[in-house]
Amino acid sequence: MKIPTRFEHILVNDRLESAPLIVRVQEDLKKFEILRKTTEIQSGGILAFLSGKSGCGKTTSIWSASINMSDKFTQVLSVPTVISLRDVANWIHDNLPSRTNRSIPVLMDGRESSDDTVGLRQFMSTLNQILRQREDVIVCWPTTNDDWKNELIALARDIGGTSLTPKTADVTILGPSKTEWSDVLDRLFIQLDQRLEDLGMGQEFILEAIDSSSTVGDFLSSIRDEIASRVDFVQEDLPEILFVVTSTSGIVGEANRLRRAGAMILKAEELVSYSPRSEAGKWWKERNGTPKYHLAYTISLFRAKLVTMTPSSVVYAVAEFGPGDMQEELKALGIQRGQGKANLTFGSTDFSKFISGAGMNELTSTSKGRTSDSILEAYSYIQGLSSKRHKSINQAICALASRNVPDFNAELGGFEVDLGEQDAYADAVIPLSDRDLHLEFHHLSDAKMKAAAIAAYIMKKLRVYSNHYNVTPR
Repeated sequence: MKIPTRFEHILVNDRLESAPLIVRVQEDLKKFEILRKTTEIQSGGILAFLSGKSGCGKTTSIWSASINMSDKFTQVLSVPTVISLRDVANWIHDNLPSRTNRSIPVLMDGRESSDDTVGLRQFMSTLNQILRQREDVIVCWPTTNDDWKNELIALARDIGGTSLTPKTADVTILGPSKTEWSDVLDRLFIQLDQRLEDLGMGQEFILEAIDSSSTVGDFLSSIRDEIASRVDFVQEDLPEILFVVTSTSGIVGEANRLRRAGAMILKAEELVSYSPRSEAGKWWKERNGTPKYHLAYTISLFRAKLVTMTPSSVVYAVAEFGPGDMQEELKALGIQRGQGKANLTFGSTDFSKFISGAGMNELTSTSKGRTSDSILEAYSYIQGLSSKRHKSINQAICALASRNVPDFNAELGGFEVDLGEQDAYADAVIPLSDRDLHLEFHHLSDAKMKAAAIAAYIMKKLRVYSNHYNVTPR
């Protein structure tokens, strides 16, 4: 998981919505109100310099003014960093929107120094001419070096006097106070659908990180680095686990109780709450008091996810690729082999969507369409053999998956792979693109198709994996 440490990282992240992440810093907002009043008084735009430590929130403050005072400020116009300094003023001229009764904040970010003295004077001179005609424009230039800032202010006043950069345009940004940094992180976690437990962290570490950091950017950087140490680097030595549960059509709704929308990642709290009295549930509850042994952290380390297959997809997989005797029995039940039907039914499963990279746009709790009696009877037959023919059923499913998703290479995979301990094995280990995927199949009858049964099975398997890879103490 990537924690953005700068506001510009948020703007280019499709998973994040910027507005809810901004914490109002009233003192900083007042300074932008003063900048706006300055332009009104002198009937001309200004070039303002925002100073402060790196990571204090200078760029964020500009967006905060735009969002929190939208009746007075328009959306931020950001100058691309690829525009050379001597071309910036012309870019601003060409890209400014029409005159408005609100102030237009123009952001000049990522320009801490320049040895282009001639280009700098050209920029200041051209910008001065533009701003004299546009009192609705406030050009904001964030800086961290006071010597560089003072040099820029002196040059600006040499060219345009105090009208171009008045006294009020030398602004020091404070950013959110330390008491608000935890709130900033909470807002990020909400959008990223993460909790401290998922990362093996406790509140004590957050408080220590706040205490040892000088800016909110430094704080988020320390969180980012700790996540990399606790999760990203550890994951490199651990397998990715995909639980594939099959049953009648209601299986999708039951599985949804235990996983997150979109990513299909397992939810630790729901797993334990649905099966608290199971042996595995009790075992995990005992360990959840320690952040580094928490079930949520274990799920993150193994990137454990849950997908489903409906009865028709299982039936046609076995009809296509199952053992001869099972194919014959399915024929007797009225099920005929058919590549088109097999591909169609498999393609509609979230198992297919996961391995193909299509993702899940929704989590539905009700089945779409009615399953025929012949399919239900055929699935019941297959499920009844799952304890004795488990490997064969799984091989048939993976063969169908491989035909539909070429990156899922079942022929190069293994089945009932020994993990090196007694009664510890993976149902299948299949190459998927650039990684190996550990698959654990669970074929449930309609009567056993309950979130509680699925949760107990998953927690038991995760206990085996976490013990084998020394993630948790036995």
